[in-house]
Amino acid sequence: MTMPDVPAGRGPIDSNFEPEAMASFRPGPGMGEAVAFGEGREGSRGGARTQIREVRDQVVDQAKSSIRQARERATSSLTESRVQAADQIGGFATAFRRTSEHLRNEQQVRAADLAESLAEQVERASSYLRERDFGAVRQDIEGLARRQPAMVLGIGFALGLLGARFFKSSERQAAGGYDARA
Repeated sequence: MTMPDVPAGRGPIDSNFEPEAMASFRPGPGMGEAVAFGEGREGSRGGARTQIREVRDQVVDQAKSSIRQARERATSSLTESRVQAADQIGGFATAFRRTSEHLRNEQQVRAADLAESLAEQVERASSYLRERDFGAVRQDIEGLARRQPAMVLGIGFALGLLGARFFKSSERQAAGGYDARA
């Protein structure tokens, strides 16, 4: 690495640098408590520390505010998603009830009772999601996982299979139709 050519007695920063000019420097408006070059060092340190503390406090306050806003937006988004999921689940309950009525009209009472029972369970799940906030739902799922880990793993596995099947069928539709090999 080569060093720049610097004439004797001059620094590499600026060849026109004159230390005498810094001695007469006075801070302009808006420069806070900065002390001019050549004045007392203790006043300079104290003012700089105060200024640093003030800036740090402003940055911390702004970061806290940003985090609070992000948390509020995430909570709002989760609430909207929770309500949408509850509405969709409520739609399933309605479909099961219609199926139950159709089965009753066809004189298939046992199947109709089963469909009605399923509709009631699904409606209960929908109401649960509408009434509980996300934190409470999470705590309830964690509690269930502690009490019945095998059941939760089974549900997770079943949901994974359904999700894979959904993505696989979406892939077929995007490709232009049904593939007989799949």
